[in-house]
Amino acid sequence: MIERTFELQDAIRDLEYSNSDLQQFAYIASHDLQEPLRKIRTFASMLQDRHNKDLAGEAKELVDKISSSSERMSLLIRDVLNFSRIIHGNGVVEKTDLNDVLHKIRDDFDLIISEKKAVIVCEKLPVIKAIYSQMDMLFCNLISNALKFSKTDIAPLITITSRILPVEEVGKNEALNRDLSYYEINFQDNGVGFGQEYAEQIFLIFTRLHGSEKYAGTGIGLAACKKVVFNHQGDICAKSNEGEGSLFQVILPSFHR
Repeated sequence: MIERTFELQDAIRDLEYSNSDLQQFAYIASHDLQEPLRKIRTFASMLQDRHNKDLAGEAKELVDKISSSSERMSLLIRDVLNFSRIIHGNGVVEKTDLNDVLHKIRDDFDLIISEKKAVIVCEKLPVIKAIYSQMDMLFCNLISNALKFSKTDIAPLITITSRILPVEEVGKNEALNRDLSYYEINFQDNGVGFGQEYAEQIFLIFTRLHGSEKYAGTGIGLAACKKVVFNHQGDICAKSNEGEGSLFQVILPSFHR
């Protein structure tokens, strides 16, 4: 028993060191890395704008690659920074209307929704106590993925439904607190889907099932969703088959402690 206690103390200490390192990286990423990257992007853009006629063949291809790579690195730094901010679940827990969260996300994605002729069908969502910024991130990543991994020949259809999770289902899920009541919020799309064998892997940070040449992204979005749900004492899982769309089931407590 004493030996087990020491092992747990060592594990906690290692976790604290890890979190501290991540916070330091977040500071560096937001300051020291961003500035030189901004200059690379600026210089590449200047080359393209001022000397486009002089660039041809391999030279033009190399400048394009510099520009593309710097844009992707900027996106990666931003996503890692956002992920680091939710590690400790910091934020004000407040009354959060998930309908308002969805309305904001619709506005944010208005252009791509219009371009893809996407349709978002949603039932009335619950009002819960949560960290608003993290709910915003959760909805943003799930809807962004549904739009991104859509089929080329079919307009995206995203259906969002919710229900009160029955007590017996709460009891069967080891990730949930039996003293809390929960809502299940389902995000169903008609996109490209993925093999069910990857249903857990997709929530690991930097995991990408599709190549970056076809779908842009950093592999952090779903890991951030998992962390947000964990911060709220909830759970998230995915169900899908290749070519048959995806279903993300998000379980959140009506009251977050």
